[in-house]
Amino acid sequence: MYHAIKEWGGTPFGFIDDVTITVEGKIEENTKSLSNILEKCCNWAKSRMTKIDLGDKLGFIHFTKNVKPKDEKVQLTLPNGELREPQKEVKLLGITLNNLLDFKSHILNKINKARKSCWCYLASWWRAKGMRGSAVRSLYIACVRPIVEYGLEIWHHKILKGEIHKLEVMQNMALRRIVGAYRTTPIAVLQKEAGIMPYSIRLKFMVARKAIRLHLNISKTNPINGHLLTLIEKSPIAKLTTLYMLAKDDRDYMIKIDEKRKCKRVEPLTLKQQQNQTIGILKKQAMEEWQEMYWNSSKDLWYHNITVESKCTDNLSKMVTGVIMKKDSRRILSNITQFRTGHGNFGAWFKKVWN
Repeated sequence: MYHAIKEWGGTPFGFIDDVTITVEGKIEENTKSLSNILEKCCNWAKSRMTKIDLGDKLGFIHFTKNVKPKDEKVQLTLPNGELREPQKEVKLLGITLNNLLDFKSHILNKINKARKSCWCYLASWWRAKGMRGSAVRSLYIACVRPIVEYGLEIWHHKILKGEIHKLEVMQNMALRRIVGAYRTTPIAVLQKEAGIMPYSIRLKFMVARKAIRLHLNISKTNPINGHLLTLIEKSPIAKLTTLYMLAKDDRDYMIKIDEKRKCKRVEPLTLKQQQNQTIGILKKQAMEEWQEMYWNSSKDLWYHNITVESKCTDNLSKMVTGVIMKKDSRRILSNITQFRTGHGNFGAWFKKVWN
């Protein structure tokens, strides 16, 4: 059917049973073309003993910068004679698209869903009781964060500072529950104690990582390669990534030690190894940016003086509080966090200990 749609003047693309047809031109002409194509598709399906669903799942939308009042009245004629008004939003493979393609509704919807999920898990995230800190942290990483980050490479260029701030607020709520901290604890300290990267850095890292994976795994003749390189160049770690990708001698080969012959031999890197090496450099640069942001934070200078200097990391085994999060109870983790951050109810705790 895809070849037939192209002959009828449309551009089809789809995923299994979810087919999308696009046409370009003036709104009135586009609507007529889509009506004709839809009717021919229904006839094609009928001749092959199948049926196209014309119910609520059938989406119809105009993508344009300026929507005039007369254009909003243009309706799509279905094969059964029913008239369908253009929608302001449609959902395509989990991504909400609106007329302006600014992804505002999609971003806000995902933030609200992630916030609701956070509240749902709060019953097991109490400061002094419940699961261990490492389990709460894993729950947030596995169940809450993917809600926001789905399709990130599509809409990341449209996200605004205010929306990033809303993401940070949602994450801060989870950070306090992970380490059992008080609300007055500085956010930069919580991020380091919990090993959770701030969203202002993580979003850029995730987009660059996705671009690297696609660039190394799809065909070199694929036209999307050019777009992927622009994604990498626009990232904050562009210079390091570009230099690394150009250094073919270092990237395409590795030295292995042959234990039988007791000598070194050079072998070409596999795509997986190239990908892991490049992403490792991306991760290192992101961690350095996080570390610099942490040291430039003016709200937690006292915390710098009372704790051992350590690098920001999201690896639980390399964190100062990692062992405590894995083995000790929520109450012990909360008390240690209060001592380390200087924010907590010390009077009540000392009274309980000495009595």
